[in-house]
Amino acid sequence: MQAEAKSLYVQGNVFAFLGMIIWAMTYPLTDVLLGTWHPLTLAATRIFGAGLVLFLISVLVQSNFVGWKNWPLKRACVTAVVGLGLSTISMNFAFQYSNPVNIAVIATTGPLVSAVMGMIRGEEKITPRLSFAIIMAIVGGVLVSVSNLETELGFQGGEILMIIAVILWVWFSRVSVTKLRVIPAFPRMAFMSVIAGIAIFPFLALIEFTGLTSIMPTWSDMERWLSVVLIFGVAFSMVFWMMSADRIGVTIAGMHGNAVPFYVVLIMIFFGGSVNGWQITGAILVATGATLAQLDIVKLKDAIA
Repeated sequence: MQAEAKSLYVQGNVFAFLGMIIWAMTYPLTDVLLGTWHPLTLAATRIFGAGLVLFLISVLVQSNFVGWKNWPLKRACVTAVVGLGLSTISMNFAFQYSNPVNIAVIATTGPLVSAVMGMIRGEEKITPRLSFAIIMAIVGGVLVSVSNLETELGFQGGEILMIIAVILWVWFSRVSVTKLRVIPAFPRMAFMSVIAGIAIFPFLALIEFTGLTSIMPTWSDMERWLSVVLIFGVAFSMVFWMMSADRIGVTIAGMHGNAVPFYVVLIMIFFGGSVNGWQITGAILVATGATLAQLDIVKLKDAIA
């Protein structure tokens, strides 16, 4: 039993690392496409497209759909629309009405939000070690984010939307690995991504018909290829994230997410970028926090398979 638990934790950390690396790779692609695409158009395209990719992969493994008649699909629909759909909308508008530094810093609070949710619901025990690990992960994420971005700080309004986005995403992840765990990871994320993408389309239609702004994307050859690569990146990063959360819990998996800005820096080195001491220090703090949280004898309930 103990060996099985250790194996689950190793798998969970590997999946978290892969998911965050792939997620980091989508950042430059997103930045390029946002130059000509409306944020909501891009959000709907990447989520809906990722869902279709994951569905096609899921059908290749027949065992993924064993017992599908007993799946809690109604709960999955609500979770997808509220958790994944609305969090994506909130995050996109947060980027529009805030600055990258504030958004990145708020995003690092994911593990803390998850731990508090778990404590309130009696699903997690907040030990001193876990508390210290969460603080290390948050401080590390803040260091990497702030040292990587040169933007004027200050409250601009979008921060509230980002806080809402973080809360909704954490809630979505926790429900997915507890109430919806009977659904295998690939079809689970495929179904909810498609539903979330569909839920965003009415917002797009409302914006288009009211004439507030143009939401129709441009389709140059370069943008077409970038959007396809982005969809695949989002698909695999999300499913790896869910497979990680299934094994080590949302709180610890979220700590891995705080290293994403550092991974972005490493990726940009290949394009002439550089890395500094603060970024390395921040990445070490995040990794140490994620490791320290898993040394507790008291395991998170949602990390046990």
